[in-house]
This record gives sequence, structure tokens and C-alpha cells, in this order.
Amino acid sequence: MIRILPKYVVREHIGPFFFALAIINAFFVLNLLFRQFEKFLSKGISFVIVSEFLFLNLAWMIALSVPCAVLTATIWAFGRLSAENEMTAARASGIGLHQILPPMLLLSTGLTIGLIWFNNHVLPDFNHRTRLLAVDIARKKPTLDLDEGVLYTEIPDFGILAQTVREEGKTSYLGDVVIDDQSNANSIKTIAAEQGVLSMDDQTGVLDLALHRGELHEIDLSNSQSFKRVYFDKHVIRIPMGETILRRTQSGYRGDREKSASDLLENVHQNQERVRERQMKVQELIQKQVTKYSQAVPADKRSVAYVFKEHQRVKRQIQTELNMIKSYEKYVNVYLVEVHKKYSIPVACIAFVLVGAPLGILVRRQGWAVAALLSLGFFILYWAFLIGGEILADRQKITPFTAMWSPNILIIGIGILLNIRVMHGASGLRSLLQLRRNRTAKNGAG
Repeated sequence: MIRILPKYVVREHIGPFFFALAIINAFFVLNLLFRQFEKFLSKGISFVIVSEFLFLNLAWMIALSVPCAVLTATIWAFGRLSAENEMTAARASGIGLHQILPPMLLLSTGLTIGLIWFNNHVLPDFNHRTRLLAVDIARKKPTLDLDEGVLYTEIPDFGILAQTVREEGKTSYLGDVVIDDQSNANSIKTIAAEQGVLSMDDQTGVLDLALHRGELHEIDLSNSQSFKRVYFDKHVIRIPMGETILRRTQSGYRGDREKSASDLLENVHQNQERVRERQMKVQELIQKQVTKYSQAVPADKRSVAYVFKEHQRVKRQIQTELNMIKSYEKYVNVYLVEVHKKYSIPVACIAFVLVGAPLGILVRRQGWAVAALLSLGFFILYWAFLIGGEILADRQKITPFTAMWSPNILIIGIGILLNIRVMHGASGLRSLLQLRRNRTAKNGAG
């Protein structure tokens, strides 16, 4: 019985875990799509690029959603077992929660190790590629979008007015077209045509505009008396539109969220060395100034004005060095926050099992909705502590360790207290609340 029950409890977690993981990631994806949809649409981003963008963003989504899915699955599984009196039967057989939890903690430890590897080997590269793709999308100009009877001026030095527009794939057929061509600074061209065919080469980014049966009017700005009119059956205008093509770029630079823990620690050591160098320089400046005025001072350097001016110069140098030291120390904190985050968030899987199991037993028959709400509440609490701690650590108010590990310590503390409560016989949330009311009434009577 002792060997079978933990395996049974583990199996009870598998379905809720993957279901919660799918729901949370779907929410992240929809939220990202909602925020980026207008940009994708206006710039004509292809479905393949949008899919790649979403796929690359899945890395950070998984890093955040796995701990939350663990919490949801744990509350749901233990809640169902408690609601169907299976936990009561286990206790009647002499099997307590402390005998069921170890396999779950072992499983969550394995998941933690996997997430740590993921955060150090997969997430940094995906974050790097996501940033590069986002920059490339931002640089891309919107695709050509002509409206009937509306002057289009998004192309530099050109204006296009068409009374009719018919789209067929990547080709646009225009009727009664007027082109305002200001590409030559010394002349102004106006071209009118009965028909026009507009197409773009996806490889070169060149826009081809073939005009049929029209005339060209040109005014030479250097000679106001000059005016040229040309009739044509076909006239082709080729306009470079390279910025409308999504060009993929590469960059060797990586931000703090695009590096592994080992790379971040190397940056920490480099900045700490720079801090020591600057501190030594400050000491040298102070020592040099003290030595200079502790010896005999030449007559031309004894005046109050000279001494004051010299001290002000040294003070500015010292202040500059102190500012550099502060900047390097800030970078040290930023890098250390990212290092601790790569480990503290995965460890939340263990913390959430500790708090989720007794919570599930206490809520009992409340069902999936209560499990989801409790998961959301604890995850919001955890995330609020994490974000607040990161801000305070970046501002050097608290240490990076305190900032990133205090949420885990808090959740583990709550989990231990709840486990003690359950092991001492609280069979449900109502029992816990009733016990609290009795104590309050007793204290009030006293």
C-alpha cells in the first residue's frame, strides 16, 4: 500500500499538469498575439514569420508556466483525492501525507533540474533570437496598401492616386492612375495613365509600376520656361523598396537575459575587477593630494585660490571614479539577479508542491475553479515578490539573493505550516476556519 499509493498520486498529477500547462501557455500566446497583431497586420508579416516569432517566445512562456502548472496540478490532484475520501482511507491505513509527498517532491526536483538546464542552455538563445527578430520586424516598413481614390504617400518622393484598385495575389491592377514623382530635386514629374500594374520582387525589394496609355508632364525647376509633355503606350517606373522586405540580421551582442549563468558570472567578475581598479584609483588620488600638501609647498602654490582650485579638480576626479564604481556595482547586481533567477524560478516547482498538497486537501470538494483561483493567487503573490525584489536589487536596496529567493522561502514557509496543520488532523478548509473562529471567540471571552 505504501509503495502503490505514491505512484497512484503521481499518475493523478499528469493529466492536470499538461492541461494547466496548455491553458497557461495558450493565454500567454493569445496575449502576445493581441499586443502584436496590429504590427503584424500593418507591416504585412507572413504567417511563417509570425509562427517563428511565437515559437521563439514559447521559451520564456515555458520557463514561467511550468511552476504554475505544477501548483495547479498538485492542488487539483490532492483536492480530488481528498474529496473522494481516498486520503481519509490512506490515513485510516496508517499512511500520512508525509509518506505520500516524498515521491512528488522527488518528481518536482527532477523537473527543477530540467528547468535549470533549460534556463541555461535553451532560454538564452531563444531570447537572443527573439530580440533580433523583433528588431527586424520593427525596422520593416508597412507593405504597399492602396485605397481607391486616396493619395498614397508612404513611398519617399512618390505619391500614387488610383481611382480603382484590384488585387490579385501579389499584383495590383490600377485604373485612372496619377503619379507624383519628386525623385529628381531639379524637376517635378506628373504622370497620368489609364491603367497600371503594380508588383514587387520579394527578393530584391524593387517595386515595378507599369503604366499603360498615358502622358508625362515635367517641369524643370532650374528653367521655369521649360515644360515637357510626353505621350506613351507603356512607361515603367522601378522604385527600390528594400525596407519593406524583412531582412534578417545577426548580432554578437547579448543582453543579460540572453546569457547563461556561467556567462553572467564571468561578467560579474569583470565588473568586480573594474570596481577594484576604480577604488584603487580613488585611493591613489587621495594619497597623492595628501602627500602633496604634507610636504613643503612652493610659494606660487600657497595661495588660497590655487589650493581651492586644486581641491575642486581632485574632487571632480574622485566623483567621476565614484560614479563609475556605482555603475559597475549596478551591473553586478543586474547580472547576479539573472543568475539567481535561473535557479530560483525552477525551485518554485518544489515550493509549489509543498504548498499545493495541503491546499488541495483543505479545499476538498471545491473543484477545478477553486484550484485554478488558488494557483493564480499564489502565483501572483510569488511573481509580485519576484518583480518587486528584482527592482529593489537593481536599485541596490537589497541583495540579489534576497530578491530572488525570498518568494521561495515565503512559499515554502507557508507550505510547511499548512502541512503541519493537515498532519494534525484538519480535514478541510472549513475545519481550519472553524478552529480559527473558536480561538478568536476564546480570546474575546478572556
